[in-house]
Amino acid sequence: MPAVQPLLGRLRPWVFVMTAALGSISAHAALFGDDEARRAILELRQLRTQDREAHAALSAQVDQLRRSLLEMNAQVEQLRADLARQRGQEEVLLRDVAELQRRLKDAQAAQEERLRQLEPQTVAVDGKTFKVTPDEKRVFEEALAHLRAADFAAGAAGLNKLLQTYPQTGYRESAWYWLGNAHYGLRAYKPAIQAFKQLADQAPDHARAPEALLSMGNCHLELKDNASARKVLEQLVKQYPQTEAAQAARDRLLTMPKGK
Repeated sequence: MPAVQPLLGRLRPWVFVMTAALGSISAHAALFGDDEARRAILELRQLRTQDREAHAALSAQVDQLRRSLLEMNAQVEQLRADLARQRGQEEVLLRDVAELQRRLKDAQAAQEERLRQLEPQTVAVDGKTFKVTPDEKRVFEEALAHLRAADFAAGAAGLNKLLQTYPQTGYRESAWYWLGNAHYGLRAYKPAIQAFKQLADQAPDHARAPEALLSMGNCHLELKDNASARKVLEQLVKQYPQTEAAQAARDRLLTMPKGK
């Protein structure tokens, strides 16, 4: 033991130095580790801050994008609504145009019909060819239809209307003849004689002139005016000797009392 004490005495300074050195190294190491940790923490905090900022910026961009999408959707819906409205307006316009075209077509057809009714037509009656308006033709044909149905009053009214409305009508001679027949059917013999006489005097070359004279003679006979009847029948035989009316007049003259 006495030998150990001196040795411990010599080692004690070295132990102290070593202990101090180790303590210094430990403190330095501890100090170095704290700085690195701080820097790491600071960097981490900075990264987290940057991350939050980036996240916030991204969120803002996303929100902006959402708003933009919503606005775009609203615009799309508005465009769809506008398009639907325009299509509706186009459909209405197309219907209006179609209706206008139909009306124009109807108006054109009506105008053409009116013009057609006003255009003269060529007709042939009693061997005479001439032009008449559609209204002239209608009135004349309606009057004859009444006569064929034995409606003498309506027939006479129609023929008088024709002669008054169209005094120069090509139907004039035929109208006189049939007017005389209408009055004869009504037993109005004097107006009948007047109508037949107009034809015989003003159109002696007309195909109905011989028949008109024969009918005049018959009217005078109905009125018991044998003298006038004989005079007219003799005129007929002399003026149109080769006609059937002249032969009928001869036969009638043979049965009539002479001098009356």
